[in-house]
Amino acid sequence: MLLPSFLPPTLAVGLVLLSALASPAAQAASLSLDLSTVCVHNKAAARRHLNQVNPGLGLEYPLSRNIGLAGGFYRNSFERTSAYALIDWTPMHLRLPAGLSASMGIAGGLVSGYAHVNPVAPFAAAALIKIRGARRWGINLVAVPNVSASSGFIGLQLVVPL
Repeated sequence: MLLPSFLPPTLAVGLVLLSALASPAAQAASLSLDLSTVCVHNKAAARRHLNQVNPGLGLEYPLSRNIGLAGGFYRNSFERTSAYALIDWTPMHLRLPAGLSASMGIAGGLVSGYAHVNPVAPFAAAALIKIRGARRWGINLVAVPNVSASSGFIGLQLVVPL
């Protein structure tokens, strides 16, 4: 994976927000590392012609049970580095078997790397499902809708507590 040679402004804003909103002790208890992995595009042509492997790193920090912040970067489907700074709202919660829990809602914010195909860039919106185990390990499923001629996708992040 190629790392960006600069810190994009959206990532910088996200990291500053994460740092400012919690004490070091609270960050250590709540901060998680997001590992972006793969996606599946909604449109068949996009699945044939776009990159489906999207490695990246990010951080997420819950402000409350229903609201969280996330920021990071990944290699997007056009083989470009994208940076993101998002806020999520997940008001629906389920208890699942084996000690798992799920929270569902939406995420929105800023993302770079899509201006040539997205008429509303740099703004981003997605449906979000967070599945967690008792020790905060888990996954995020991010569903981005089709926008104009651009294909949406469902992406997978692995979540590791820090």
